[in-house]
Amino acid sequence: MNETTQVAGAPVPDQRLRDFLDRLGRTEPLAAPGLDLARLDCGRDALSSQGDDAPWRDAESGGLALTGADLSRARLDDADLGGANLRRAKLAGAVGRSARFAGAILEEADLTESDLSGADFTHVVAGQISLSQAMLEDARFGGAAMRFADFSEALLDGADFTRADLWGTDFTGADADDTVFRDARLDEAKLKDANLTHADFEGASLTKAVLTGSRLRGASFTGAKLDGADFSGTDLSDTNLVRLNLATCRLRHARFSGAWLNGTRMHVEQLGGAVGEEVAGDFAAAQASYLALEQNWKSIGDQDGASWAYKRGRRMGRHHAGAQAKASWAARNWRGVTRHGYRWIADRFVEWLCDYGESLSRITRAFVLLIGVFAVLYGMTGGLIILEGPEAGPTYNPLDLMSYSALNMMTANPPEIGLKPTGRVTNLLVGIEGAVGIILMGLFGFVLGNRLRR
Repeated sequence: MNETTQVAGAPVPDQRLRDFLDRLGRTEPLAAPGLDLARLDCGRDALSSQGDDAPWRDAESGGLALTGADLSRARLDDADLGGANLRRAKLAGAVGRSARFAGAILEEADLTESDLSGADFTHVVAGQISLSQAMLEDARFGGAAMRFADFSEALLDGADFTRADLWGTDFTGADADDTVFRDARLDEAKLKDANLTHADFEGASLTKAVLTGSRLRGASFTGAKLDGADFSGTDLSDTNLVRLNLATCRLRHARFSGAWLNGTRMHVEQLGGAVGEEVAGDFAAAQASYLALEQNWKSIGDQDGASWAYKRGRRMGRHHAGAQAKASWAARNWRGVTRHGYRWIADRFVEWLCDYGESLSRITRAFVLLIGVFAVLYGMTGGLIILEGPEAGPTYNPLDLMSYSALNMMTANPPEIGLKPTGRVTNLLVGIEGAVGIILMGLFGFVLGNRLRR
């Protein structure tokens, strides 16, 4: 049963609270490392009946005057320090699960390596606060003003920063799965090498924020402002990036496998020549990444970008087939060697022939090369006969051989130029060359049609 006592002429219905307020009134600043304040209610509401001139009341915040206090390693589980002035206070190593700091002043306070899981920091004023390596799972920071705060290597899974002002805040190396940053201000914030899987940045401002090397798999940036943000080396797999402007962002070697990209403004040059999956040698994921980019560039009418992504994606498919063939060879899986090896050879040939249907110059090169090859074969067989004149008989004249090969390649029927193929081998070569010519002409027309439509 609590005893009613008097402190500064006003009733305080808790012995522990009375002792704490007596101690606070005697020393300034308070020096009490390891102090046990667990479940103690020191919030503004609990102190509202006390006099405004009480020595432990802070005139600026209306709560406890704890400026510069040393409460390192304090026990604060379920304690209520709402509205307290803890400016430059030391709470390093404190344990305060579900503690309440709502509306408190925590500017330049030191909460390094503290355990404040589930704590309430809503609407705190905490510029330059240090929460490095702190445990802050499910903590609430809604509406907090925390410019240049230090959350480096902190554990922030499930924390809520809705509408918080986090300008210049340092989240380097933080673990922040499922963290909510809706409508928060993260301009120039440092989010390097952070785990932000499934984080929610809807409506947030990340102008010039640095997210290099961070894991943002499954995150949402709906309506976010990303001007000048640095996503170099960032994992954006399965991330929602629909209808965003990334044109001013740095995206060098970022990962986009499975990302939702539609109507998103960006350029090929921003990727630094390759997506992150390709650089890491994960060719299957790289293929998916280029597919997402291809579809996005098609959605904004950037056909050159879509063509580049399509070709890179096909090339990743070939590399993946080659890696699978090597693995099958090492495992003595001959069926796998055959299947993956055939795919690698087929893709390599298509790339050489027409760059996966994107290059007219490569098809022209194939025409010229095959005309020369068949001309040589005709000469080797001696099966082209001059029908009339003093030179009647087999011809080995390079001009005759090249002329016949070129015309045979580009017409449906054997050319009538005074030369006649004789012998089974030569007639077979004529038929094969004619068929190859029809295929190449059709492929040339297809690629040309695609280029004209663009």
